Amino acid sequence: MLLENKHIVAIDDTHSILTFLRISLEAMGATFAGAATASGGMAMCESESPDLVILDLGLPDHEGFDILPRIKRLKKNKSMPVVVLTVRKEQESREKAKELGADAYITKPFIMDNLVEVIKGALQVK
Repeated sequence: MLLENKHIVAIDDTHSILTFLRISLEAMGATFAGAATASGGMAMCESESPDLVILDLGLPDHEGFDILPRIKRLKKNKSMPVVVLTVRKEQESREKAKELGADAYITKPFIMDNLVEVIKGALQVK
């Protein structure tokens, strides 16, 4: 399995996207947890120690930009990879995400194979 022994947390307020990610990533061997709010996702990241986080920018309680730096600081020895998955296509948003530590930036609608390639690269999985 491609993502066996990898735990991925997704923070996205769109239920259908969380469901799609869960089905797709679990089929590749990953364990998955999803949250629909920034605060819920932050709590998951703190308690579950994921290998990677998929983060939407437009969340109902906080901007993804607000919690991105906090997520990056959670891993004790190295920063946790964060893949931003958003509808925002503006160059300003891409640049801000990169400045705040995002490892990748993917716009919706997205192709799952492309997202998986980005995840594999961020986790250094062959």
